[in-house]
Amino acid sequence: GINAEYMGRLDELTGISFDLDKCQKALSTYLDSKRLEYPRFYFVSEEEVLSIIGSTNPLEIKKHVSKLFANCKDLNFDRAMFIVGMVSEEGEEYEFLKKPMPNDAVEKWMNKVDEAMVNTLHWRIKEAVFNYAKMERVQWVKEHLGMITVVGTQIWWTFAVEDVFRRVKEGGDKHAMKKECAKQTKDLNDLIDLVRKTTDQKL
Repeated sequence: GINAEYMGRLDELTGISFDLDKCQKALSTYLDSKRLEYPRFYFVSEEEVLSIIGSTNPLEIKKHVSKLFANCKDLNFDRAMFIVGMVSEEGEEYEFLKKPMPNDAVEKWMNKVDEAMVNTLHWRIKEAVFNYAKMERVQWVKEHLGMITVVGTQIWWTFAVEDVFRRVKEGGDKHAMKKECAKQTKDLNDLIDLVRKTTDQKL
């Protein structure tokens, strides 16, 4: 009798384990489908994906933003629940040109957030690069986001170095490289002074 009861329990537990495995596989397949629709979900655990897609409150995404986006601390929502912009870990903020509304499945409106982010930063980089030569450099740095000044500076540095080689080759300016080196050194010293002043003000 005991042996039969034991075997019955074993069969029951084996069946439960089989059903659990089935459920786990079905859940993993479902979550993979969500990750295919929004690949940034691969950056967070299955439990976190479940928490995000299982919530009807768009603000739930705020808990996971730092894992979904590099160096992003928060998403800003306005009172009407439009997603209006992003905040970096350093506290820099910027507004989206087109503000997504989280009114459908989270993976769909998060794709709109990605699109808004890319389009906004692309436009702001173009604007910054265009204005670089029109402004005093330190003021230019102050008026733009850190990541935009890095990209803009790299673009202008590349242009300046290529221009130096052109002046040496076509114009015979033997001192072009020394002049550019002096300018770059001044730009670096100006940035050092700016950082020191900012640090002193904080202290």
